Amino acid sequence: MSALSAMFTLFFLSCSCILPILAASIGPELGGGIGGGIAGLIILILDIIAIVDVLKSPRDILPKLLWILLILFFPIGGLIIWCLCGRKTTGIV
Repeated sequence: MSALSAMFTLFFLSCSCILPILAASIGPELGGGIGGGIAGLIILILDIIAIVDVLKSPRDILPKLLWILLILFFPIGGLIIWCLCGRKTTGIV
């Protein structure tokens, strides 16, 4: 893993940990409550798995960055789009 890739990984993982805390501090009256319970936890775990999958893919840095941003800004939609369009799988013979 190159230094640039490691830096992006650290940055995005820290953002994914800090953003829910900031959203909770805004307050539920502004739509910033964490909520979600088990479903939110499952989506978070699946998003982390998708981000790791993106980082391990044989793409250049810019496409990886764009996929990770899509997954972070649209957790459910980005995950679905990544699974349907972004993953490069090999055919089973």
